[in-house]
Amino acid sequence: MRKIVYRSRAGKTVVLYLDHEVRVTGDFFAEEEDLIKVEEELSQCKKPSREILGVDMEELFSLIKENFEHCIGKV
Repeated sequence: MRKIVYRSRAGKTVVLYLDHEVRVTGDFFAEEEDLIKVEEELSQCKKPSREILGVDMEELFSLIKENFEHCIGKV
């Protein structure tokens, strides 16, 4: 499992766990159902359709495209 910790341009710390799927944690605020949807979409190499307060979603998606082995070269 790969772990990436970064500070989003929007101000919050984000921790990504990359294995056969994507898990997202950090010091941000998100509804549980929104976070689950974001993780599902990122795991499928899709841009998230939901927002997380304090997290730049474009930046998050770029990190996934560059570092999640299931997405590298596919998106």
